[in-house]
Amino acid sequence: MQRTGVHHLGLATLDIDRTVEFYTTKLGWTVAWCDILEPSEGGKIKHVFLNTGDGSMVAFMCPEKVPGIPTEWATDINSAQGLPGAFYHFAFHCDDVQALEAKRDELVSRGVEVTPVVDHEWCRSIYFRDPNGLLLEYCATVREFNDADKEMKHHDQPGPMVTDPADAKKVFKMLMGPRPVKDNSGRTPV
Repeated sequence: MQRTGVHHLGLATLDIDRTVEFYTTKLGWTVAWCDILEPSEGGKIKHVFLNTGDGSMVAFMCPEKVPGIPTEWATDINSAQGLPGAFYHFAFHCDDVQALEAKRDELVSRGVEVTPVVDHEWCRSIYFRDPNGLLLEYCATVREFNDADKEMKHHDQPGPMVTDPADAKKVFKMLMGPRPVKDNSGRTPV
């Protein structure tokens, strides 16, 4: 079958060096390509593509002193919209639950704050944030989809695969967190 999935996601950062360091040292991704764009209006835009390991990529742009582009903004996306932290998030594939658990152990050993494994019934996930505040997820599908899955209705999801209520609170905080308060000063919260 011809590959038709996502080629890359394009995101923005205020700190390209910290972003690249996180994705390469914490997630083990590699830099595939980078350059510096030089808009005719002035300034520059640093641009990097990170290979996730399966050929799909995540790209970041970091503008520096480009007229008309803000120097600060909410790089996590959700807070600028006044949304809970789970609304805009990015999930990456794990082959199975064992690979997911190994990925979690790897991230924890590299100093990343990661949720316990969450049971969504049809998949299992772990969640964590990058230096930009973006919610990231590794996810393993655990069963085939069926016709009932396609109905827009409430589906029971077991939730965190933990018995400790404190761990359940950690999952909720990572996913939903406190909803940011919109700043009326005209400045976007960072």
